[in-house]
Amino acid sequence: MKPIASILAAAVVVLSAGAARAETPTYYSDYGLGFALTVGEGMYIIDNNVYRAPVSLELVPSLGWTWVKFDLGLYTTLESLDVAGTEVGNWNFTFRPGGRFTPPMIPLYLRAAFPLQIQRYDFDWGVMFGLGVDFHLFLMFGLVLEVDTTLTNQFEWGRDGMPLEFRAGIAVHL
Repeated sequence: MKPIASILAAAVVVLSAGAARAETPTYYSDYGLGFALTVGEGMYIIDNNVYRAPVSLELVPSLGWTWVKFDLGLYTTLESLDVAGTEVGNWNFTFRPGGRFTPPMIPLYLRAAFPLQIQRYDFDWGVMFGLGVDFHLFLMFGLVLEVDTTLTNQFEWGRDGMPLEFRAGIAVHL
């Protein structure tokens, strides 16, 4: 009887250790400092026509905790395009200060930012909303996928058209 009891006790210990390890998330949601570098492209919907948006690059340093992260997005377009005779396709540099709401235990986040866009001869401002995921790859690296839309003063707050942007990149969490 003693060997069977020892085997059962060992099995319980091994199984409970595995169960405790399974509860530990395989991604990170609690960190201090992080960076994301993403490339994006999208479209503008203007008067029921779809126009390609310029390719863009965004560096997002962030500081945060489990549920809330504060971002300072540094965004630039890499090309200029003619988009329905508007200025929205011209080269620009944009500060995107904002934040993300990240529920724990899932890699999904909601993002909001206040883009302050500096164009060649103009300035624009607005509100950006996004939905994204930050999948853990290995060590401190992750894969970021995000979809954004921005309401801006130049686009008459969505009346003249609506941008939709798709972003993908790498995140580093320190």
